[in-house]
Amino acid sequence: MRIPFNRVAQIYDKTRGLPPKVMGKIVEALVKEMKEHRTVLDIGVGTGRFAKPLQEKGVELVGIDISRDMMQNAKKKGVKGLLLGDACSLPFRDYSFDAAISVHVLHLIGDWQTALKEICRVTEDGLFSITHIHQSPLSEAYEELAREKGYDTRRVGLGEYKLKEIVKPAKFFRAVSWVSSADDRLTYFRQRAYSRQWKVPEDVDKEIVKELERRFAGQKYPLEIYILRWNIKDLKSYLKKQTQH
Repeated sequence: MRIPFNRVAQIYDKTRGLPPKVMGKIVEALVKEMKEHRTVLDIGVGTGRFAKPLQEKGVELVGIDISRDMMQNAKKKGVKGLLLGDACSLPFRDYSFDAAISVHVLHLIGDWQTALKEICRVTEDGLFSITHIHQSPLSEAYEELAREKGYDTRRVGLGEYKLKEIVKPAKFFRAVSWVSSADDRLTYFRQRAYSRQWKVPEDVDKEIVKELERRFAGQKYPLEIYILRWNIKDLKSYLKKQTQH
C-alpha cells in the first residue's frame, strides 16, 4: 500500500509549510550534516519543499516520488533531477548515492521495510530525516475521536520518528523549536489536507473537525523539529535480522 498525495498537490506547501526562519534553520543544519556527502537521494521529494533549498545550497540532489502532480509543483519551483518512481523499487544501481533523505515518507508505505531495504541498497553511507517527536495535540485528538466513531486512522507504515526506536540513530538532535497556531492547523483540517482524514467519510470528518474547533480554537502549542541520521550499516544489520526471523 502506498498513499500518493495527488489530491492535495495544489495545497500541500501551504498546509505543510514552516515559518521562513524555522525552515532556514532546518536547511542550515541539514547542509552542515551533509557536507561530507557528494550525492543525495530525496525519497518522496514531493513538491521539493526541502529539495529546492538544499539544491540552492549546493547539495547534489536527485528526487523521486510516486506523485506526478506533486513533482510538477517541484519542477515549477526549479527543482532539478526529478524522477517518477516507487520507494520500494528504486530505479538506481547499488550505492548510487552517498546519502538519502526521507521526510514523512515511511509512514505512508505499508511495506516500509522493503522501502528501507531499497534505500540501503542504493545508499552508501547515511539516511537523514526531519521529524516531530510528538504529534500536534490536534492530530492526537483527531485520531482519538475517529477511533471512537469506529475509524482507524493509524499510519499504514512506520514513521521515521518511530524508526529511531527500532534502530538507534548515529545522530539525533533538535534543530529548531517554535510556537504554532492551532487555528492554522484547523484551517487545513477543514480542507481535508491530512492523509489520516482520507480514511474517514466526509460527513464524519466534518463532525470531528467541529469538535477540534471547539477544543482548540485560539490556542497555541510548542513544536520541535529534530534531525536524525542513521548509518546505512546499522539499518542493514536490522533488516538482516528481520529476514532471519
